[in-house]
Amino acid sequence: MKLALVLDFDSTITTKDINVEIIKKYADPGWDVGLRRWRAGEFDQRQLMEWEFARLPGDRLPEMREFALTEADVRPGLHGLLELCRSNDVPVEVVSNGMSFYIEAILGREGMSDLAFVAPIPTLRGIGNGPVVEFGEGVETCEKTGLCKCARARRLRSGDRKIVFVGDGISDFCIAEEEADFIIARSWLKDHCVKNGIAHNEFSDFDDVARVLGSLLAGRA
Repeated sequence: MKLALVLDFDSTITTKDINVEIIKKYADPGWDVGLRRWRAGEFDQRQLMEWEFARLPGDRLPEMREFALTEADVRPGLHGLLELCRSNDVPVEVVSNGMSFYIEAILGREGMSDLAFVAPIPTLRGIGNGPVVEFGEGVETCEKTGLCKCARARRLRSGDRKIVFVGDGISDFCIAEEEADFIIARSWLKDHCVKNGIAHNEFSDFDDVARVLGSLLAGRA
């Protein structure tokens, strides 16, 4: 079976949601109003992202990057999983609605600078000074969630590859429902799969993911 692997970042690769930690520490007062509006159903995820990014200080980017590095622990087993993928011609892409600057920094620290990733680019211009988030060239966006994870999965389907998706959050619901052939989930995504009868495996670290991937490659799953 030919496979491609799509990984979420915050609370999937990392044990914490680094995006949330940065917002809580650095965003100007009022950032939590957006969170309350999202919980009340007044904001979708993209609106919440734009609300929060607009309240981050543009002159403290190096400090925020260093803070992310101190906060970020990577789940065990990721290097082994990536080696398994390299050995079996399984392309891997990290797809996140977090912020590109800290994802790049954390992957670099872990010796994974060559790992492909796509994430929003916060412009940090402040409230009322134009768009607060940009997306790279060729990246499809979603009005509800921001970056379209489904579109990234479709790009990896060349040669009839099956998509294995690993994630944990609300922004992962769509790709799990529409594009992933195999889902490996924890937290909110796991609960969503259970509630909606979506077939999935659970994981706590990347050794779990590697076991599932190995079974798929061997035709045992």
